[in-house]
Amino acid sequence: MTDWKFSKLPKIEEDNGSKMNFWSLRMFLTLLVLIMFPLAHSAAQQHQSKHVVIIDPAHGGSDIGVKVSDKEYEKDITLAISLSVKKELEKIGNMRVQLTRASDKLVSFSDRKKIATSTRGELFVSIHINAGFGKNSSGYEVYFPGGRDAQTEQSNSKEILKDMARNKSLNDSIRLAQLIQKNMDSVFPRKSRGIRDAPIPLLEGLSIPAVLVEIGFATNPEDRKKMIDGSTQNSIAHALYQSIKDFY
Repeated sequence: MTDWKFSKLPKIEEDNGSKMNFWSLRMFLTLLVLIMFPLAHSAAQQHQSKHVVIIDPAHGGSDIGVKVSDKEYEKDITLAISLSVKKELEKIGNMRVQLTRASDKLVSFSDRKKIATSTRGELFVSIHINAGFGKNSSGYEVYFPGGRDAQTEQSNSKEILKDMARNKSLNDSIRLAQLIQKNMDSVFPRKSRGIRDAPIPLLEGLSIPAVLVEIGFATNPEDRKKMIDGSTQNSIAHALYQSIKDFY
């Protein structure tokens, strides 16, 4: 009996050691997963929680827009302002800004919409310069897509939900337009021409809040002088930045 016990003891100790090593490894891996998963989950949540804003500099490439000065066209000024808006918004941390163009290139309306859709944009702001109506016309104005009345009799629940989504998007578009109107007043005091709804092809079909901003008239000498000034362009960009920040 004595010999048997001693011959078995090493085997028992070896099994216990193996079990101890197994459970230690399992515990270590469990703790590692518990530590790493929240970090990865938190990083994923942080990425997903960023608001995706689409800034659309009008025109580009061969589509020059209106002539503002001997050297500058609408496409140049809208791009400069858009780049400044992007730079300011991305300092916040919870914003990701997608430009429909980041250089002097031609982008069609349909491609601009595709960019908004593919990047899961939450907000769409298109920047333009006005012209026409004589030299006396001046000031800025903000357009939102014209709403259509919901159907009076709807039996299709999907259509009802679509109308509800459209109504929310329309209301949010109006709210954003009002914010832009208010903040642009600091750049062009008492120059607001109001906010207006209109059937704008660029904005049609978008299911997110969307506005088009006409920042001034290239045909008005005073507006033109301000729009080609770098500091005024920065002020316009800041007004748009503040409006988007206030929206959220």
